Amino acid sequence: MVLDYINDRDLKPLILHGGVGTGKTTIANLLPDAIEGKKAEVTRLKAVEFSSVTDVTEVFGGPPMFYKLFTTNDQKRNYIISNEINFTPKAAIAFRDVIDDMIGHTQFIFTTNYIDQVDIALRDRSNCLAVPPVTAKDWLSRAQWILQQEGIALPDDQLLKILTTQLQVSSSNRKLLERPEDFVRSVRNPPNNPGGIIELAPTPEPINPLMAA
Repeated sequence: MVLDYINDRDLKPLILHGGVGTGKTTIANLLPDAIEGKKAEVTRLKAVEFSSVTDVTEVFGGPPMFYKLFTTNDQKRNYIISNEINFTPKAAIAFRDVIDDMIGHTQFIFTTNYIDQVDIALRDRSNCLAVPPVTAKDWLSRAQWILQQEGIALPDDQLLKILTTQLQVSSSNRKLLERPEDFVRSVRNPPNNPGGIIELAPTPEPINPLMAA
């Protein structure tokens, strides 16, 4: 579905939904650049602040705005990104009209953790794309890279176990990437060396802390 936007085959608003930390905002931020093939100018909204029709009309009401008629910097489209689009019912009704009015030139990209709480008519106007949690294998190479930058060697199966354990606690990508960093700190600052004093060799060999004993 994302490729349809990049290849100009779809102009409908895009709603990215899924659990906390699954990468929805990252996708939303990268998509305009991918569509344009260059750094795109983006307007960012805080949809949680739209609680009434007045809130919406203050931003989008009045005479036709420039970006309703033209794009900036010769872009293919204008871009509006907003996180957590759980509008109040009245604000949602007003925002439907905004989308209908601007969809010809403006790409709306929304994110939410709670798709069921998004206005049903807004969902009907949009493509709703679920962003699922990653698997431990998806992040294995990145986690290994983090450890290697610190001169720490750990077999894939042992690192996968660490990542899998974290995913059982939380599906957040942010939390998952913190695990290798926490592991590095635990190696660099073991309980018997709380100050983290390390003697550095000129050309240190990678170490496997699980085999150090």
